[in-house]
Amino acid sequence: MLQDYLNILVLFLVVGLGFCLARAKWLDESSNSALTKILLNVALPATLILSIGKDYTKPEFLALLPNIILPALVILSLMLAAWAGAKIMHIEKGRTGLFIGVCAMSSTIMMGIPITLAVYGSHGLPFALMTYASQTLIYWTLGLYLLQKDSSQAVDGKSLVAKMVKEIFNMPLLAFFVGVVVLLSGLHIPDFIADFFSYLSGMTSGLAMLVIGAIIYITGFKGFRFSREIAVVIAFRFVFAPVLAYALGMALSVPVEMIKITILMVSLPIPNTTVILAKKYEIDVLFATESLSFSIAAYLVFLPVILFVIHSM
Repeated sequence: MLQDYLNILVLFLVVGLGFCLARAKWLDESSNSALTKILLNVALPATLILSIGKDYTKPEFLALLPNIILPALVILSLMLAAWAGAKIMHIEKGRTGLFIGVCAMSSTIMMGIPITLAVYGSHGLPFALMTYASQTLIYWTLGLYLLQKDSSQAVDGKSLVAKMVKEIFNMPLLAFFVGVVVLLSGLHIPDFIADFFSYLSGMTSGLAMLVIGAIIYITGFKGFRFSREIAVVIAFRFVFAPVLAYALGMALSVPVEMIKITILMVSLPIPNTTVILAKKYEIDVLFATESLSFSIAAYLVFLPVILFVIHSM
């Protein structure tokens, strides 16, 4: 367990480096966008294609697939609970979808994949991808629909559907499918291609943490207010989500390793995509940004507790 904490500490040191580089003006929103594109379209896809075929046999992977029901149920249950919470707290109608999103959705790519690699290595990635695939489908269908309902802008139905399809079939998910096809078909990736992918894969965690560090600096905390709504968001992200994942996992008799990694993946800060969408649809950008910044700060406190609980299972 100590080694896991040290591995996480290394990641947070890279986050600190990203913060310092942003403060020194080496990184800004433009460079962050470029680094994110490299991460999502180059480094991470290479990681996913390699890990599935390397760490799993065909029977092992097929046995894993039904467990996708756990993260899907956790996310949907969190959304339902957040909707109820919004009613109880009298959240304004134009902010309900955003509130549900920040309570239920995790930064599965930018933070979830690097954290999983640090704690479980590449063997844990397919488990983590069950949460990623579930959230991608739910976020870009139901989640996007709820955000669009909050917006005062008129949104064309066809363009909304096109946006959903485009975001669901993104590069990491397509790479996951490619990795699955390679595994199930018994194809062998040539050694020089595997070496090439391995070099690209090595950038994944470093790029993700640099971007997170830069986001923390650029977003900052100046002028932010720790409100009742932010407290509820943090409770959902780091208390309700792991408890729900554990309870549902035990009730469904899901393998313990799947429960552990699902807990790790659903107990993360909110995705920075939520802030981008809030800006696009003009829905309380300040609350979205506050939720991102405070959830990242709270994660530093809750992560050791979450790791301790996971290792005690």
